[in-house]
Amino acid sequence: MPGGILTYYALSALLAFIPALIWLSVLFKKTKKRGLQVIIFLSGIFSVSLIFAMQYFLNLFPQFDIVNFLEAKITDQNAGFIILFIAVGMTEEIVKQAFVRFTDRKFLLIETINDSIQFSLVSALGFSFAENIFYIYSIWTSFGIQQLFIAYLFRSIFTTCAHLIFSGFFGYYYGVAKFSLNIREQSRWTGKKHIIANFLAKIRGISKSQALKEELIIMGLLIAMDLHAIFDFLLQLNQILLVIPFVLIGYLILMHLLKSKAGHLIMVTDVDNQKASTMSKTDEEVVIELVGMWFNEKRYVDVIHICERLLQRDPDNKVVQMFKAQALDKMEHGSIYSKILKKIFPPKQQKSLEKFIKEKNKEGEIQNSSIPPKS
Repeated sequence: MPGGILTYYALSALLAFIPALIWLSVLFKKTKKRGLQVIIFLSGIFSVSLIFAMQYFLNLFPQFDIVNFLEAKITDQNAGFIILFIAVGMTEEIVKQAFVRFTDRKFLLIETINDSIQFSLVSALGFSFAENIFYIYSIWTSFGIQQLFIAYLFRSIFTTCAHLIFSGFFGYYYGVAKFSLNIREQSRWTGKKHIIANFLAKIRGISKSQALKEELIIMGLLIAMDLHAIFDFLLQLNQILLVIPFVLIGYLILMHLLKSKAGHLIMVTDVDNQKASTMSKTDEEVVIELVGMWFNEKRYVDVIHICERLLQRDPDNKVVQMFKAQALDKMEHGSIYSKILKKIFPPKQQKSLEKFIKEKNKEGEIQNSSIPPKS
């Protein structure tokens, strides 16, 4: 019956491709890098074969199957399911992201946080498409065409969307991690402490920026893995009424992240093309310190205004760009005032700025005068 099997697989692939094509058309509207997205989509399809290869290996060498070992030691069925789903979620999320991260390291694929989310979504879509082929084939051949319709609709809408959401969160944190150097520089002015990253840097002997990068990637993996495990666990308990809002909430959060101004910042810039600042480093640091203070005080209007003036003098300053974008994101969405602020930045705070700089300069003069001259 090889011909019959191939026919079923071909029809299953055709059915699985319909929702994939719809999702691809939605994702293609949000980017100009369509050629790269097609390549990432194909890599997502290929990544399913890595899962099968891993399963084949564990079938041949069951002594390496840690999940089966743990399940055998646990008597509580739900606890066993949780361990299984966590393992499945972790494996699938790592595999879905593997080619995106590999391509990014080789060719600097990701320039913005939104790039990272977009490519992660496309990779997940390729993975989900290939996975759906096998699920459709299995349901069709086991239960018949009558049982296929509902399962097909659910997988096409909610399961596929769930895969996108899990990988989208992982992609978000991977994108943020790429700009760890800028984030640490910004934290210098906001006073934010990266305790875990500092600890990792100390015990591993790496830079604090690299440690923060690793922390963010691990955090993204844990969030994606946990969401994946919760989704699978709810399906195992047949809690469809909980699965639907779970997926919808995740989708809305992800769309919010994609619309953020900070997500559109291009952090990867050729050093040779960067414009030099027309301000002295000392004066610029004083102003950025003021920006950090106002940002902590939630004076976002003042932050936006000062950042706009700073960017006129130093247009490629990534930290200032981050402050401005984050302040815009913090403003109330849809308010008339915030819309005006995105276009117009009237000089209202010049006196406060000049006063702050003078005070800082005086502090520096006092400190210098208190140092005894060298003999």
